[in-house]
Amino acid sequence: MSKRILIVDDDPLLCDTLEEALTEAGYECYSVLTGREALRYLESELPDLILLDINMPDVSGFEIARHVRADPRTGQLPIIMLTIRLDAASRKQGMEAGADDYLTKPITTSELIERIRAVLSRGSPG
Repeated sequence: MSKRILIVDDDPLLCDTLEEALTEAGYECYSVLTGREALRYLESELPDLILLDINMPDVSGFEIARHVRADPRTGQLPIIMLTIRLDAASRKQGMEAGADDYLTKPITTSELIERIRAVLSRGSPG
């Protein structure tokens, strides 16, 4: 059974590109373009990993990560932040919000897949 990844990013082209690459790598993907959509999705579905942008039009990735970590149902889901924010303060804030990894755009799909595999291998309790 393939691992399911929720992609949360407000760039539809990037979502399509990521979905295509990750599907080719054997993952099942679902994309949402807003933070609210991500939170609604998580009410009914539990992906194996969340790929999360910080700069969202409604709810920031930081807020989404904190919400995910605070909910006992989703609290253990691995989160990888994928963002254009290069600064150390944003990285620190992302990790404090609950990210398991913090990657900056642009990133090659091969590196992203490597990092996803690494986070999934260390983070899946069952």
